[in-house]
Amino acid sequence: MTNTLWQDDHIYAAPDCPAIDADFQCAAEGLIEIASLLASLPATREINPLRHLLRAIRRQANAVRKQAWNSQAFAYNRLSRNGRDEAARVLLSRGQQLQATLAQLIKPVTLFWLNAPEEQVRALLQDPELFELAYLIRHDRRLQDQTLSLESEQLIEGLAVDGLQAWGDLYDSLVGRLSPRVEGEAMGLAQADNLLSHPDRARRAHAWHGIQAAWAAEQETVAAILNAINGWRNEIAAQRGKARRLDALDVSCHQSHIERRTLETLMGQAEAHKELGRRALRAMASAQGIDDFAPWDLYAPPPAAAQIRLGFGQALTLVAEAFAAFDPEMGAFARMMADRGWIDAAPSDNRRSGAYCTEYADPAEPRVFLTFEGTMDNVITLAHELGHAWHSWLLRDLPLEQRDYPMTLAETASLFAEALVRDALLARSQTREQRLDIAWMDGERVVSLLLDIPSRFHFERALVAGRTEGYLGAGQLRAMMKSAKQQWYGDTLSQYDELFWASKSHFSIAEFGFYNYPYLFGYLFSLGLYAQKARVGADFVPAYRALLADTGRMSAESLVEKHLGVDIREPAFWEESLRYVEEVVSRLEWLV
Repeated sequence: MTNTLWQDDHIYAAPDCPAIDADFQCAAEGLIEIASLLASLPATREINPLRHLLRAIRRQANAVRKQAWNSQAFAYNRLSRNGRDEAARVLLSRGQQLQATLAQLIKPVTLFWLNAPEEQVRALLQDPELFELAYLIRHDRRLQDQTLSLESEQLIEGLAVDGLQAWGDLYDSLVGRLSPRVEGEAMGLAQADNLLSHPDRARRAHAWHGIQAAWAAEQETVAAILNAINGWRNEIAAQRGKARRLDALDVSCHQSHIERRTLETLMGQAEAHKELGRRALRAMASAQGIDDFAPWDLYAPPPAAAQIRLGFGQALTLVAEAFAAFDPEMGAFARMMADRGWIDAAPSDNRRSGAYCTEYADPAEPRVFLTFEGTMDNVITLAHELGHAWHSWLLRDLPLEQRDYPMTLAETASLFAEALVRDALLARSQTREQRLDIAWMDGERVVSLLLDIPSRFHFERALVAGRTEGYLGAGQLRAMMKSAKQQWYGDTLSQYDELFWASKSHFSIAEFGFYNYPYLFGYLFSLGLYAQKARVGADFVPAYRALLADTGRMSAESLVEKHLGVDIREPAFWEESLRYVEEVVSRLEWLV
């Protein structure tokens, strides 16, 4: 097993190969067929003909949707590996345009489902094929009063390609070409990021300052990106909100398939327990003998660590064995991902930082991206992304619409996978130093989820509110970021990363805002599931699979109530998970 590049030749040979043009031609013909079918929609009123028409439109639309999905996934994966791949950038734009054209074209169907009389909707959903859409239709109908005219809705979709989406693409392009200098050496952003977990504090500091300098040179560009994205969202909300104005968090909760009350309960629990994160940070600072704990120390390894460097094959085996101890098929799946070349982990020039899991629509195959350089952090990241991939793999035979799960539930499988690997490492540890290594990783996770994530949420709320008043310059954004970090980290840091809004890609995702609290939700939710695993035993595996299978067809509240029998709108569920966090922090304090 090697950390080789993706094996995607059966998808496309290259971003400008003839097969792509042939598929786009096929998609164009599908659009023509959809337009022909739509011509009959306004005149069709009887239920049976309407069912046949809606089924036919859906089939054609999903065929085109798969083409748009595949082309964008292929292009984005290429750009992640090399941000200067111009052919991939062109393909990404083509895929986005196809997706927007399809969304424009089928707006009459979207609006039909939103505005049709309830009795008609119930009758149509008696059809088994249309019933596959029932949850999403019910979910979307909650925002009936937020729709505009057909012409306006189509205009928004069309303008978004060169408007909203283009700003997100600009950020991704920026990440691909950024080249920090660390002690005089130019390197890719992903390589510089990996140095933040280097055992030598001076080396970490040089890496952090090099990354900061690179982003500082681009801070006005990123400020323009954030202003454009949030300005767009604010204007759309204003146009839609003639009858009832939704704020950005209302929209986010709808996208995340949770209720506002659930989010408020979650963040209230984070506020009440932020001292747990601070305790973990103080323990790590004390263990390292650092009085001026700084941002470049946040990912430092424990002082007594053996500094083991693993090859990719060793790391994959470690993760697969941990998965297999829980579910043999899950372990076999992790090996299959590597054997089929579905993991890209090899360092490369102009490589984007971070890690992610994506998938192709047809064939339904997941892909994992990270930059693997042998650290234990890399191992946990591999487990995290393979957890995402396993989630996608379990849904591969479901209807296309049910394979798209919300942000909150997206992090469940990934964080659960992390817990499996950390517990496996803890079980095989034989010395205090080895146990400290695991406790240290747990402590880093607590800091990240109880301090970093809420500080991002705090900042983004201020960003959205501030943008309604006007343009926010880089200086203002730096001040807002510092304030957010200060509120959550308190005196545990000697200084704050004021440019975090620029370096963290989640703020510049065009498709949705507030991609922060889903991580906290997923963390605490996965801990709740982990507690169930201990109580239920072997019977938990099929229950866990069933829960993941429902993530694309139920709200978060309904999912948890069905599979766990609890109400996540109330603090009790989260408090149980936070008791586990308390144990994690206490173990770290005891070991250091």
